[in-house]
Amino acid sequence: MPRWGIENLHRAGTRYFHEIESRLTGVSGPGVPADNEAGVIGWGTSWRMQGYLMMAERTGRPAYAERLAELIDDVLDARDDVRGVRDHRGRSRGVWSTAGKFTAATAVIPDTDGRPALEVTVCPPSAHLARFTVETYGEGRFGLTLPEVPRRKAWASGPLSLDPADELRADRALYTAYTQKDGVTARLLPGDAARRIRPGVYAARPALVPLAAQTGMIVHPLASLARLARERPDAVPASVHARIDGYVDAAVTAIAAHDEQWVTTDDGRGAYRWLPDEPVSFAGAELPTNEFLAMGRALVQLAVVTGEPAHAERAEAMARSLRDDLTITDGVASWPYWPSFGHVYRGWSPTGSPDTDVSLLRPAYAPVTVPEDVTHALIDLDFLCLYQATAQLPPVFTPAEMRAVAATFTRNALHRRGLHPRLRHDVGGTGRPGTDREQAHVAAWLPLRQWSPAIPRQVRRVQPELPPAPLMGVDTYCGALLARWG
Repeated sequence: MPRWGIENLHRAGTRYFHEIESRLTGVSGPGVPADNEAGVIGWGTSWRMQGYLMMAERTGRPAYAERLAELIDDVLDARDDVRGVRDHRGRSRGVWSTAGKFTAATAVIPDTDGRPALEVTVCPPSAHLARFTVETYGEGRFGLTLPEVPRRKAWASGPLSLDPADELRADRALYTAYTQKDGVTARLLPGDAARRIRPGVYAARPALVPLAAQTGMIVHPLASLARLARERPDAVPASVHARIDGYVDAAVTAIAAHDEQWVTTDDGRGAYRWLPDEPVSFAGAELPTNEFLAMGRALVQLAVVTGEPAHAERAEAMARSLRDDLTITDGVASWPYWPSFGHVYRGWSPTGSPDTDVSLLRPAYAPVTVPEDVTHALIDLDFLCLYQATAQLPPVFTPAEMRAVAATFTRNALHRRGLHPRLRHDVGGTGRPGTDREQAHVAAWLPLRQWSPAIPRQVRRVQPELPPAPLMGVDTYCGALLARWG
C-alpha cells in the first residue's frame, strides 16, 4: 500500500514540506530572488512563505515563524522603491513589479533621423521574445514582420505609413487588421507627416508592471504572520514580534498601490481590474477570480489585524463575487475561471476607436466561460475557507454552499479510474483528466473536510509521493496544507 494510505497526513505532510524545501534549487529557492521581474517572488516565494505560515499555525513552533520572517525581510528588499526602479508609469513604490512573460512588450521604431516614430505593442504569450523587422517600400510605405517564436506563429502586416493623413496610417491599419491570436497594436508618435521609418530589427521590451495578483500573493503571508503574532504570540519569537508593525505597514502600502484598480458592481460584488492602458494582455478587464482573491486573502487578514473597515468591506465584496458565481446543481458547485460579471467572460468587440474600446491593447476578445481549473482553485479555496473561518467578517457563504463546494471535489474534480482516482483539470465535472503536476495540488481541498468527511481519504488516494520535477514553491505550500489540515 502507498505510504500516503497508511501514514498520518500531518506527519506525511510535514515530511513532504521539509523534503521539498530541502530540494528547491535555482530561482525557486532556498533563497529569495533579488527582484520580481520574472515573477518568481509573486508566484514562487510567496507560496513558500505561506507554507511556513501554515507550519507555524499547526505546530506553534517559533522556528517556522522565524524562517518566514527571514524570507519576508529578503522579499521586502526586492521592492521597487528599495531597488530604485520605476514601473511603466515612472513610479517607484513599495511593490514588486514584474515583466518578462507576464506583460505586453513594445518596440519603439525610429524614423530615419533617429526620432521615435511608432510604438508597436504585442500581447503575451511570448511577447518578450518578439523582434519586429521593418522593411521599407516605395512612397514612404513599409511592412512589419514577426518571426515565429515559442507559442506564437509568424506575423506580417503591410504596407503601412507614418503619414497621419494616409489611409494606410500604421496605427489605424493595425487596429483594423487586429486578430486576437496575434494581439498586435500600434501607436503613432507625433512628427512630420513626410518622415520615413528606419528599416531594421527592433526588439520588443516587456513593460515593468506591478500586478495586483502578485502583490496579493506576496503580502498575504506578511498579514497572516501579523495575525498569528496577535492571536498566538507564543508561536512567534520576540525578534519577529518586533518587526510585525513594519510588515503590516508594508502590506498596507502595497495593497493601496492598487486602489485605482478596484471596481464594484451595483449589487455589491467587488474585484480588481487592469486599467485600459495598462501594458498587460487583458488591459481594461477584471482579473480572473483566483487573481483578485489573492488580494482578497490579504485583505481578510488586514481587516483582522488593523480593524480598518475598508479592508473588511473589500474582502466581503470579493466573497460575494465568488459566491454569486457558484452554480450549484444537485448539491455540487462549479464556478468559472473569469468572473461572470467581467469583460473577459462576456467578451467585447471594437467600437471603431481605441479611445472608446474596453482595452487599448485588445480591440476585441471572444468570451471565455471555462470552469476554474484545479491549480488556480488553490487560491479560491484558501480564500473561501479563510473568509468563512474569520468571525470578524460579515457572513457571506451559507453552510449549504460550503457543502456544495466540498462536494465539488468528491463529485466533480475527481476523475475515478478504478482504485486510482485522479484530479480532473477543472471543477466543472466533465473536463479532461489532470496532468501529473495537477495531482500534486490535491491538498487544496483538505480545509473543506469539515463539510465533507470523505475528503481526507480521497486526498490520500490521489496525493503523489512527490510532485514531478521541477520542484516549485507551490509544492512547499501543498506539503504545508497536508501538515496543517491532516
